[in-house]
Amino acid sequence: MWKGVSDLRAAEAASLITPDLLAESYARCRTLAVSEELAALSDRLGEGELKDLLQGHTRLLSYGRLVIGEALRDLAGHDLFLLTNSEGRLLELWADPAILARASEHGLRPGTSLAESSAGTNAVAMALNLKTAVALRGEQHLCRMFWDWSCAAAPIFDRDGDLVGCVDISAGNGPLHEKLALARSISRELGRLMGSTLRRPQFVVTSRQRQVLELFAQGASYKEIARHLDISIKTVEEHLDAVRNKMGTKSRRACIKKAVELGLL
Repeated sequence: MWKGVSDLRAAEAASLITPDLLAESYARCRTLAVSEELAALSDRLGEGELKDLLQGHTRLLSYGRLVIGEALRDLAGHDLFLLTNSEGRLLELWADPAILARASEHGLRPGTSLAESSAGTNAVAMALNLKTAVALRGEQHLCRMFWDWSCAAAPIFDRDGDLVGCVDISAGNGPLHEKLALARSISRELGRLMGSTLRRPQFVVTSRQRQVLELFAQGASYKEIARHLDISIKTVEEHLDAVRNKMGTKSRRACIKKAVELGLL
């Protein structure tokens, strides 16, 4: 927990990008021909590619909507929240309609890349490159279109320590140290929720058990599952109990949550 405002300001100072790191980023961006006068981001995915991107990050998006949604309810609505994958591709944006419209004018929408090669020096790219939370004042961005925004970004790591995404809070006003503390808090919570889902479970679920579990998770009754798979209700119950025992859960319903966490559903 933060001890007070002095600790918050110290954290902000420690997370501000140093002149050397900024200069290195500017040099990379200019080598990549990123213009300071860039008016809108153009590195966006097509409809099919965007659909694949979002489907591939369903859990991160779901948890992001939950955690960031709670944070938004406690704020006045002047901030722009961004959630990206580990490569800096935007998954979703949150803000009031006026701010979202302004962001869209700059090309900020799901599927847009915030990598240095596309968006110049920015907090998301720096946080992902350095693998630590960073704060960037408006005038430190390479592209002038971002100069009105001060940004705080924090990378998201799952319990295995793997980088899975980044959360960014961009604000036109307000103390940057508060945005930095909130970005860190959100990234830690998302990392905790993401857990270790990439690990394979230490048990085997048969194809029939998986079919039964998937139908059960969709809300089908035992009778409906039995009719759909042409098996008896007793066999449905036996399959669910077998999965429950393998997972070590106390109830059949608890199997659903555990299966989602393990990536089985």
